[in-house]
Amino acid sequence: MNQLKDILVGTVQAATATNVQRINLPFNNLADVFGFLINVVLGVGIAVTIVFLILGGIQYITAKGDQKAAGAAREALTNAVIGFIVVIGAFTIRLILINVIGGTKESNLQIGNIVRF
Repeated sequence: MNQLKDILVGTVQAATATNVQRINLPFNNLADVFGFLINVVLGVGIAVTIVFLILGGIQYITAKGDQKAAGAAREALTNAVIGFIVVIGAFTIRLILINVIGGTKESNLQIGNIVRF
């Protein structure tokens, strides 16, 4: 019985890697993580808004007097401006939420502070 126990339970040895590097993330609390994720999402939102503003402007310029095309371009520009206002409002909400959940000035982490280029 003892031999069967030694076979089934036996000693386990784990291999350790000597070149494992610790990743030091600058997140100290939930507010830091939240602030970083919101910065990424809002940064993408601003980039998309700028792209749509540019595309709407190009569409308006290339309408060349066509009322239907100019109307579609005006609508695209209006939607891009509304999107920009929403993103700016989201920045404001982010600041309020960071303060409510206990963030500090370090909670305003930027992508460049974490990702080294």
